Amino acid sequence: AILDMDPTQVKSIAGFYTMYSEQPKGKYWLQVCTDLACALRGADKFHEDLKAELGVEEGGTTEDGMFTVEHVMCLAACDKAPMLQCNFHFYEKLDMDKMKALLAEWRAEAAK
Repeated sequence: AILDMDPTQVKSIAGFYTMYSEQPKGKYWLQVCTDLACALRGADKFHEDLKAELGVEEGGTTEDGMFTVEHVMCLAACDKAPMLQCNFHFYEKLDMDKMKALLAEWRAEAAK
């Protein structure tokens, strides 16, 4: 109503672009690229390991509201997989050791 747009138009835009969400997200929105090129470089296992590390299912948010984990298709960094986007910043050539360090860094940052 504020934009004088049909609700169907708004829903179609929000549903198409990954930068919009219809549901609340954690403070850190972790989007792991699992497209074919990234999958061939281990992204599927990385994605599963990350969800297990945080104790969430696909699209889930940790109980403390800190992290939401989702898979997305193509973040255009195929040669740098596994990679993810966190709050619209890229983190590339990841493994779980690097990811655990990032999680600790973000937890410390949020505690300030």
